[in-house]
Amino acid sequence: MMPVLPRRRGDRFRTVLTRLPALTALLLLVALALATACGLEAGPREPYANAFASKEAAAAAVVEAMAARDAERLAALTVTEVEFRKNIWPHLPASRPEVGMPFEYLWAETSAKSRGYLAQVLQEHGGRRFEVRHVAFGGDVTDYGPFRIHPETRLTVVDEGGRSETLRLFGSMVEANGEWKLFSFVVD
Repeated sequence: MMPVLPRRRGDRFRTVLTRLPALTALLLLVALALATACGLEAGPREPYANAFASKEAAAAAVVEAMAARDAERLAALTVTEVEFRKNIWPHLPASRPEVGMPFEYLWAETSAKSRGYLAQVLQEHGGRRFEVRHVAFGGDVTDYGPFRIHPETRLTVVDEGGRSETLRLFGSMVEANGEWKLFSFVVD
């Protein structure tokens, strides 16, 4: 607690000094309220684990894990809950307080659907070997500032017999800081 200094007529400097802790606390509360209202969370961004230098490298990791029927590795190629909470959620329109969308609800829905699609695509394509020739997107890219979402991922692949085909093995991809990662396996 700051000591109360004797007041003298015209001594505004002493008055400001005695109120400085209260003003600092008020400014911090206002800044926190503004950050919360804007959907921002305290703390640094979470680095994306299992991200790749190109969309082709990310797609190649998917087809490699698919050939090995490695569901755990495939799941690890998607955005994690922590990455979503720290990096993506604060920038989505759904995170705005006036929308009223709880993070936990959206994450639970998204991750459950992703696991379901992963099981389906693994059953259909697991064990098949492909070489990725091209990665394209079917919709408009959405720029959220620190990241971009590329929807409707389409892979042009060649199988062991030399046959080319276009596959939808997963949904959107996230591009952030020059790296690429699967958003989820939900085929959008």
